[in-house]
Amino acid sequence: MNFLFARRAYYTLIFTVLLGTQFGCQGPPGPAGPAGSGGGPPYVWVCTPASYPMSGSNTRADLHIFNGSATTANIAVHILDKNGTNLAGVTIPGTSPAAPYPGHTGSATEALSASNTKILTWQTPTDSPPGGPNVSATVRVVSDQPVAVGSDFQWSGFKPLPCTLLPK
Repeated sequence: MNFLFARRAYYTLIFTVLLGTQFGCQGPPGPAGPAGSGGGPPYVWVCTPASYPMSGSNTRADLHIFNGSATTANIAVHILDKNGTNLAGVTIPGTSPAAPYPGHTGSATEALSASNTKILTWQTPTDSPPGGPNVSATVRVVSDQPVAVGSDFQWSGFKPLPCTLLPK
């Protein structure tokens, strides 16, 4: 009789645990951030490559940043060389007349209103021979609100590509 009581208690405990995990109290799920974002700011997007190796001419580069949030986003665009040096304001190799890379320096940001798109245009650098100085390798976009970023670095036609959200 004692054995049957212990056996019943065991199965009752197991049933209670299973039932509790199935229907237990749970709070409502919170809003998910963009995939891989860790759920909050800063949101960092990366567009790479940002130039064409062995290119002997400058072609057009476009960057589109869409603010999909309901509030103004503060964004920063950094065009980086292979060593991570910010090229904002540096002369783009091969441009004639000489033209500087666009973007932000230091901790500077720019306001982008809700549902607006920032379109940034510049020329890609010549990179022949490859690995020269001041050649863009990556574009990094940092935002305090969820945004979407895409690029179109043209070479022998349009090449629109989404940029990648950098996981935290």
